[in-house]
Amino acid sequence: MANRAAPHGRRCKLPAPATFAPDRPPSTIVRDDPVFEDEQKMQRLSVGVLIMGVAIVSTAAVLIRLAEAPKLSVAFWRITIAALLLLPVWLRPQRRAAIQALSGQQKWSLIGAGFFLGVHFATWILSLAYTSVAASVLLVTTNPVWVGLMSPWILGERLPRRTWFGIIVALSGTAIVGMDFQSGDFSNPALGNMLALCGAIAMSCYLLFGRRVRPSLDIWTYTSATLLVAWCVLAGTILATQTPIHGFPRQDWLVFTALALGPQLLGHGSLSWVLRYIRAEMVAVALLAEPIGSAVLAWVILSEIPGQGVWFGGPILILGIGVVVLGKRPKGLEKSGRAS
Repeated sequence: MANRAAPHGRRCKLPAPATFAPDRPPSTIVRDDPVFEDEQKMQRLSVGVLIMGVAIVSTAAVLIRLAEAPKLSVAFWRITIAALLLLPVWLRPQRRAAIQALSGQQKWSLIGAGFFLGVHFATWILSLAYTSVAASVLLVTTNPVWVGLMSPWILGERLPRRTWFGIIVALSGTAIVGMDFQSGDFSNPALGNMLALCGAIAMSCYLLFGRRVRPSLDIWTYTSATLLVAWCVLAGTILATQTPIHGFPRQDWLVFTALALGPQLLGHGSLSWVLRYIRAEMVAVALLAEPIGSAVLAWVILSEIPGQGVWFGGPILILGIGVVVLGKRPKGLEKSGRAS
């Protein structure tokens, strides 16, 4: 371009166009970036932690079956020990201040979440006294289905057709598993299956109540607060049913401690941590391996073989839940999970 005449007869040159000359080839700009490498490392680490978390929560049902104590006592001591371990978290002033800063509606939602968490533990753990590990864990894992069914009524959210299809498939599998009353040497499979389903519905209510308050609290404050309310529910149940909470063999106390440290804190703590790096639906899909892991452990440790209903209905149920959690899910399903 020709130089333009400047005022007063002076001439000036326009600056040359800027050019991009990176210090390194474009192909290495991202790959050699330390931030990118750190993210890749965290992704690999989070996958390993996810696998570990699913493996740990898969041990819960077998540990519960190994205890000779009444199942309500198992639920009570599992929550009691976990709550005591989290007591230092609760005693920190900033944690209590965060609770006090909640609105009235959020506080009631927090209480509701803790209440249904207690109901979940009471009903699901009690189900293992009457039905097989495989049937119990399969049925209690259906909580994404119940969250999906309740979301249109409670949250006013529309479900896509794909999600409805998954719900129908999952309910078909649930019916096959839940109505298998004759297989296996168990005291009352019908009652056990019903209790496991109640545990799944209670977990769904826990998730729906928690959705209203969870964004306002960090994970440890929320966990310790809901565990405290759940403990009150279980303590009330123990008193109402006059279930003993002492006089158990040493093995049972080891089981109580293992349940609190393993599935309750380490297992679900790991799953909560990986949500920072892995999408929630991928974590939910990974949790579909829990019924399989629990059934394998029950077969190896307890010599427990699932009934025909589990063999036929289980794959259908898992397929349906997979379609539900992988569909274009509403917000009520984003953090679906369970507290085995």
